[in-house]
Amino acid sequence: MAKDLITAQQAAAVRADGPVRFEALDSWRGLAAVFIILFHAQVASHVRDASLVRAGEMFVDFFFVLSGFVIAHAYSGRLSTGADFGRFMVLRVGRVFPLHLVMLILFILMETGKSLAPSLGAAGDAAFTGTNDILAIPTNVILLHVGTHDQLTWNTPAWSIAAEMVAYVAFGLAALLLGRFLWMAAVAGAVLSGWSLWAFAPHGMESTYDFGDLRAIYGLSVGVLAYRLAVGGAARSYSRAAVGQGGVNPTLLEIAAIFLALGFVSYAYRTPAAFAAPFVFALVVLVFAAERGGVSAILRTRPFVAVGLVSFSIYMVHMFLVMRVTNVARLADKLTGTNMVVPMGHGGEGVDLGNPFAGDLLVLAIVGLTIAVSLVTYRAIEQPGRDWFRRQADRLFSRKSESVERVAPSRTA
Repeated sequence: MAKDLITAQQAAAVRADGPVRFEALDSWRGLAAVFIILFHAQVASHVRDASLVRAGEMFVDFFFVLSGFVIAHAYSGRLSTGADFGRFMVLRVGRVFPLHLVMLILFILMETGKSLAPSLGAAGDAAFTGTNDILAIPTNVILLHVGTHDQLTWNTPAWSIAAEMVAYVAFGLAALLLGRFLWMAAVAGAVLSGWSLWAFAPHGMESTYDFGDLRAIYGLSVGVLAYRLAVGGAARSYSRAAVGQGGVNPTLLEIAAIFLALGFVSYAYRTPAAFAAPFVFALVVLVFAAERGGVSAILRTRPFVAVGLVSFSIYMVHMFLVMRVTNVARLADKLTGTNMVVPMGHGGEGVDLGNPFAGDLLVLAIVGLTIAVSLVTYRAIEQPGRDWFRRQADRLFSRKSESVERVAPSRTA
């Protein structure tokens, strides 16, 4: 698929300005984040009942695969010293930690409010218990809340960034020690983590708080291998002319990849077939990295690119907003005598407006609100936080800021 490498002019541009950015893949990241919102939005509606939405949690694996692909694109051959590794890890922490910390503080403040006004919470859900155990605060602060608790904690989707940090450490060490043989570590990582999930993880490809780090390593390793396949081991940047050769219609190929991925997600969720998810998502990444088809052209338009740009914020803030919707509905129940808050999904509670069409509108409102808030958190928290960590990396490791950092990793997802 990717035998055509970049031209000499493109290679010179990469050396001068850093790797190209995959805008269509950025947009895919944003769409995957929206599916995660839909998955978590506990609102009785037609949207919630859709099989694809009920399987939306699988898109976390898309984040991991895309992260592996982009990180390999950005750092293959660039980590050669301990200082390189240290800088890499500081920048990775800076990418996720500022917003993670802010959201954790907001959750703690809400829990404090619940201790002062118990009616904000569900019956039997005392403040600082269960997922909001006060003992889980330190592990969340230092991003070690995967493998250290027997359940999800605080901002529950944040399990994936803790897991991804473990995968980043593994990638950085492998890149440092193996250099151009990084792909061998990726093969070992994919095989060993995939097998371990199959053999030992009680929840398999739904692992989060327990074996989530292995799930992240599995997806990231497959993403690294996808990048290796894309460049054929002979170039550092993926050729954007790779698709569309030999009479293959790139638009049809992109459409086929979409139907394959969405059909697979709908079918494979909570089945043994889910173990193939990283490879299916890797195929999607390979197809859309070339950006040659009509679907890619749409994904590169401003609205989609904007959603992709704030995808990490979407992922990190959506659960807080979803829970606040339930709080508002519970307050309305107490004031008006309605019964909108009902048991819904995994022993939790959700909102039932009594009409699925009204529920659809509420879900759309939640998505819109999340994107709007994410635009703010991206500008106010993500960007300044990332820049601050970059300055610290420059100071600690005495290196100028590299243009490679223009390629953002996944949101972690």
